[in-house]
Amino acid sequence: MTDLKSLFFSLGIEKLDLSSEDQSLINQFISNFTPRFLDICQQRSDRAPLDLLLGLMTQQHQQLSQQWQTQQQAYQQMQSVFESTVGSDHASKFQHQDSEQYTIVSLLWLLVQGASQIDYSYANEQAETICEQLFTTSTTTKNVDSQAEQLRQRLMQAYYQGKKSTKQSLFNQLKNWFKH
Repeated sequence: MTDLKSLFFSLGIEKLDLSSEDQSLINQFISNFTPRFLDICQQRSDRAPLDLLLGLMTQQHQQLSQQWQTQQQAYQQMQSVFESTVGSDHASKFQHQDSEQYTIVSLLWLLVQGASQIDYSYANEQAETICEQLFTTSTTTKNVDSQAEQLRQRLMQAYYQGKKSTKQSLFNQLKNWFKH
């Protein structure tokens, strides 16, 4: 049985460009979801751990996406209050905590999608949708397009890292097979 941390490391999570805050959120996610993932693996021992991880990550992503959409109006109102009281420059420094969690889960989800050989066009469409959701709530348009593009690039970097890890794993399996 594979634990969640080992599985993410086998996908090359450590090769992603992550801040210490990102790493902390990922570690927190792994700690919170390892028992659930192990339980899923026990219940579905006939399925590959990567397939089960894709299901778990898809479910988590959908939940956070729905949560984000329901809270958007309240966030926009809060952001407007910040802008009117402290100004646009300072208001942009306030981060919606759910956006950070949504971003990290999205990053992990796209990493798993890449490893699962999900089609590029679907992954890119999802990355664009995530960026649209996260950045349409911003009432300040200053640097929003560049921030959204940077996030899309990070998400797609995770997708490609997952894809690369699977190719390397397959190559190593073939190499070991021919050795024997």
